[in-house]
Amino acid sequence: MRLIFSSTLLVSLALSPLIGCAQSMTSPTTQHSEERRVLATEDEYVAAEVSRDEAALRRLVDDRFQYNTGRGTTTGKEELIASLLKMNMVGQTIKERSLMIEGSIALVFGTAEIRFANAGKPESVSTLRYTATYVSRQGQWRLLALQMQQRAPQ
Repeated sequence: MRLIFSSTLLVSLALSPLIGCAQSMTSPTTQHSEERRVLATEDEYVAAEVSRDEAALRRLVDDRFQYNTGRGTTTGKEELIASLLKMNMVGQTIKERSLMIEGSIALVFGTAEIRFANAGKPESVSTLRYTATYVSRQGQWRLLALQMQQRAPQ
């Protein structure tokens, strides 16, 4: 038995795995839109931290949230919110921020300059390097994990 293939069929067979791959990739426009959404969620989270907006924090922090402490322990959503509500944070500036999205997970790498004020004392600034992990659930990005440490002097 002799099989005869047209050149169109051979090209189609050869390219079919690539066509499926190209169709599953996110378009640059969609990718930029998701990047903007993640960064907008992070900006909203930072604003909620500074203003101690408990309702916003509860909405933006995922129920499965974990904070990786410098002491080698982890804490959850409730501990995070309780500690933020007690802080005397008066401002926060985000610098050196970069983003990586892989499916429904986004990683934000950045530096935060956090300003604190205590009665009768001068304002203090802590410069921290952080990695924040966001997860997309039902079309909304939520903070899933956070790790922060003192930034090394430049």
